[in-house]
Formats: sequence, structure tokens, C-alpha cells
Amino acid sequence: MFLMSIGCLGALCASSAQTLAQAPSVRNLKTEGKRIITIYFSWAGSCRDVAHEVQRLIGGDLVELKTQVPYPAKYEDTVNRAKAERKANLRPPLQPIPDLSGYDIVCIGHPIWSGSMPMALYGFFESQDLSGKTLVHFNTHGGSGQGDSHREIARLEPKAQLLEGLAVYGWRGVRDLPSVERWLKHIG
Repeated sequence: MFLMSIGCLGALCASSAQTLAQAPSVRNLKTEGKRIITIYFSWAGSCRDVAHEVQRLIGGDLVELKTQVPYPAKYEDTVNRAKAERKANLRPPLQPIPDLSGYDIVCIGHPIWSGSMPMALYGFFESQDLSGKTLVHFNTHGGSGQGDSHREIARLEPKAQLLEGLAVYGWRGVRDLPSVERWLKHIG
């Protein structure tokens, strides 16, 4: 299994120690014979934990999306930077990721910041052609649910098949990883 670690933003949380061999099968997401990649952007580690669970359950490659200039570790400083990026409509430059043209299913996860996805995700979607791919969208949040992220992804990737998304409460750590398996079975 290919694991490309291109950065880790924020504090680390403990992730599942189960191996893929021990993982329950959620292969009914029409994944048989498909190339799958899970890409995630995480600041505090919550979205990373959900991404690892998605990848554990359906397989495929796992990539962490990282800005070229990392976000500060201090929460208030990150909030201030994120607000400034949104106000200026900036797209922070991203570190390179693998070519996505060979993938059939792209799982994409991110936190919700002030009701929206981080501006780095806008840059990601604007730089990719995901036409014809199945997009599996998930996010973590501290009370905003999906915010406007699902609608924005549909707007940014109109030629992709965007499946029903999942919003996982993730303030100070994810406490409902079982919801990931239920969701994957539901959208399958």
C-alpha cells in the first residue's frame, strides 16, 4: 500500500491499530478493480484519523495534502491566517501530490474552518481535473457540519460523480469513527 506522507499539520491523535487484514469489508462501494486514493488535509489530526479509517476500510493509497508554508501550531494564529486567506481569496501553494489521472475513486477529506473548507482545498480542486471520477467527500468540524463544502466541491468539480458526504465532529479529536463505516456502507 502506497503511503505518501507529505506533511502533518498539527497535533497527532492516536489512530486505529487494526490492520487492513482485520478491517471489516466495505468493498460494496463499487471499489472492486478500481484504483482508489484518499487525500486529506488536516491541521489538528482529526481529519487525518478519519482519512486513515476510510483508507483502512476501502483500501487504496493515502496522501496528506500540505501547504508549502505550514499553518502555525497555535490555534489562534491558524484562525487568523485562515481568515486572512479567505478575505483575500488566496490559494496557499500546495506541496506536490501524485498524478490523479490513474485513479477511479478520489476520497477527499478536510476540516471545516468558519463554515467553509480551507482555502488550500480550493487551490487543490482548481488545479485538478477530476472529470469522470467518483468523489467521496468527508470532513471534520467543531459544530458547522459540512458548512458549504459539499456544495462548493460540486461547483468546482461538475463533471465528477460526487457522492453523499460525511461530516464528523472532530473538535479535540474524533469520537465517532464507527460512523465512517456506516457512511461508506450507506453510499455503497
